[in-house]
Amino acid sequence: MGFNGNRRGVCTDPLFEISDRVIVKLEEIGTVVDYDELERWADGEGIGKYTLRMVLNDLVEQGAAVAPEGFCDDGCGFEPPKPKKIGVRKADPRDVERVRAYLAEYWSVGLLRLFDDMARAGVKNVNEAVKEVIRLGYAELSRIGVVNAFSLRATNKKG
Repeated sequence: MGFNGNRRGVCTDPLFEISDRVIVKLEEIGTVVDYDELERWADGEGIGKYTLRMVLNDLVEQGAAVAPEGFCDDGCGFEPPKPKKIGVRKADPRDVERVRAYLAEYWSVGLLRLFDDMARAGVKNVNEAVKEVIRLGYAELSRIGVVNAFSLRATNKKG
């Protein structure tokens, strides 16, 4: 199912429909893709480059897609920025929240222990969930393989 949950024409907003089509295509590809390749696909689908950039920027802002290498500076301030590469976010938000809750309790933990505990807790893609927690700024990964949480303990701790 696509991004907004109603892929079969229930929503009449054309940008939602285009967002759905883009997410479905990114899920089909299954990995990060060069923007130019996605633009060629979009052109064949009748989606203009301005519209594609606008939709991709919205998807990245909403967290449904990632631009892991950032955006190109075209020098033109009239069009939305063009991502260098684009991909669908793979981390389930529930898994990300489980990792955050774990780090609120155990604020400094080795990667192996974290992966083992999260797998036992039912987190499907531990690697992506941990990457997302780090990307969102809730934790950092030290060079010796220890995940250290930032101010999670105070905000998520019960009691």
